[in-house]
Amino acid sequence: MKPGTAGAALAALTILGTLGPAALGAQTISGELLEAGSGRSIPFAEVDAMDASGDVVASTLSDGTGHFSVKLKKAGTYTVYAARLGYYAAVSTAIDVDERQDVAVAIRLAPAPVEVDSLTVGVEPRVASLDQVGFYGRKAAGVGHFLTRLDIEKMLGVHTLADVVREVPGVQLSRNQFGRESVLLRDAMGLPCSPVLLLDGMAINPPWEKVLDPHEVDGIEVYSRPTQIPLRFASLIPPPTRGGAESRCGVVVAWSRSGNRRR
Repeated sequence: MKPGTAGAALAALTILGTLGPAALGAQTISGELLEAGSGRSIPFAEVDAMDASGDVVASTLSDGTGHFSVKLKKAGTYTVYAARLGYYAAVSTAIDVDERQDVAVAIRLAPAPVEVDSLTVGVEPRVASLDQVGFYGRKAAGVGHFLTRLDIEKMLGVHTLADVVREVPGVQLSRNQFGRESVLLRDAMGLPCSPVLLLDGMAINPPWEKVLDPHEVDGIEVYSRPTQIPLRFASLIPPPTRGGAESRCGVVVAWSRSGNRRR
């Protein structure tokens, strides 16, 4: 079961109908995320399709107009989990999808009230480019560990990525004979492994010091185990050269300031 769904609200779901046969051998759930009450579109939200066991089988982001589409490998009964900062995360009621069927839905999320101190208001500024790549939506979903530029600026003695993530749960550091520290995460068997860095969507093997200055980063995501990795990142990671799927490692995702401008 996807972590964090147990306490999610039940989303208001409207089945709009079917859009005719989908592509050969494929089934889809397509639709739009809307704000309950106002009907405004909800862009750049995390959207996951879950099977009857609660396992995530497809994942995507809603686009700038709140629309989304997830492709399913087989027919069945599914639910849709949606989350975005500023809204209550929610799970839809069951959606039956037949073979080669495209089911159109509308899902409404309730705005989440922000409780603030009556005398002091502290709001973390949102970086527009991080919003566009779904950073805040994944952070709101509660899977993985997230650091922003403000978090990094508060740290003392930060020179490398290892310095930034050393306190992140699930991270281990290994020091070689020359004193250089490298980041270790966990593989599917729970054993230490060297992760790939996804820098602005590009896979980079360690060492990372020459390509990543932590002070030039807008955001970092750490998925300490492969089971935590969102599908949008899993497809960007090269397959392990040996050991099969069991040796697949967790991943570190970084969004650079210059990389965000390019995106």
